[in-house]
Amino acid sequence: MIVNLKASVNGAPPEFVFLELVELESQRAEDIEEALLNCLDTTGFTEEWLQKNWVSFVSDGASVMLGKNSGVATRLKARYPNLFTWHCMNHRLELAVSDAVDEVQAVNHFKVFIEKIHNLYSQSNKNSQELLEAAQEMGSQVLKIGRVLSTRWVASSFRSVKAVWRSYEALNRHFENAAGDQRRNSKERQTYRGLARRMQSKEFLCDLGLMFDALSELANLSQQLQAHSVTLLRANQLLKCTIRVLASFKDTPGEKSEEALTAQALGHFGSVPLESNAKLTPINVKQFLQSLINNLEKRLSFDDEMLHDLSILDTGNWLSTPGIRHAKEVRHNMAEKPSLCYASKEAMRTSDA
Repeated sequence: MIVNLKASVNGAPPEFVFLELVELESQRAEDIEEALLNCLDTTGFTEEWLQKNWVSFVSDGASVMLGKNSGVATRLKARYPNLFTWHCMNHRLELAVSDAVDEVQAVNHFKVFIEKIHNLYSQSNKNSQELLEAAQEMGSQVLKIGRVLSTRWVASSFRSVKAVWRSYEALNRHFENAAGDQRRNSKERQTYRGLARRMQSKEFLCDLGLMFDALSELANLSQQLQAHSVTLLRANQLLKCTIRVLASFKDTPGEKSEEALTAQALGHFGSVPLESNAKLTPINVKQFLQSLINNLEKRLSFDDEMLHDLSILDTGNWLSTPGIRHAKEVRHNMAEKPSLCYASKEAMRTSDA
């Protein structure tokens, strides 16, 4: 278990600090809680200090961590009633993307094909070398191709899709070379022939362009959510912006989708000839984008009341000339929400000043 702290020292902006790498004897909630509290105690955080100063607890969404009945967060809140608990936004993002992939079957076909390409080169130095030689023939570059839409962060999936896009001509050349290589057995040649047909299909190129555009936006969101300075208010703004961009793709194709559609009309993508493949079921663009939007809203959005409460901490929302009783009224409202009350104390003091 990796334990990190985010704390403000002497009124300075909050900083992230790596605290400890804790070896767990078991993965039961009570044992994880005990290990965490022992870690804090050993580091010098007394029970009295934690009761007064521990503001929030954030983790991934595993049931053992955030389970409503007996998860670590639930157990900690029973001990520290004012503790604000939260499910990591980046983990929520991964779950939202995974839900969308499950809902749109054609995305799974795309995922499987990219994984075939990944396995082809990750498990054979010979294939990797031949791909480099094909790239040299084409005067293009080859980027490392990983898995997509698996347990990796969406930023990793985007890098894999980007690698396939950038290496498109080299991949097609290698598949065609291998399909005609008489040193390979008939089964291998047939496999490469099938890969080449897939690369040369208009349907796959359009799917690749769509995934490039969508994952580019999601990867950007993921990376911004990982910033140490990000707040929940800022995270909500970033989420809404990403959703608007994804929604715009339904009516106006993204940059790579536009390139793919142009290539489809021309009948070639660079040096790669394109033709329709009736056996392939393309991704339904609007269905996939709407599924992403729905799941992002479901997994990442917070309720309006919470956003209103948190907005009190945003100095941009503070009145330039507040009434004499303004701070007192805000304190009264916040007092009804213990989980957020302590976090706002310093902000309220500043407001008084």
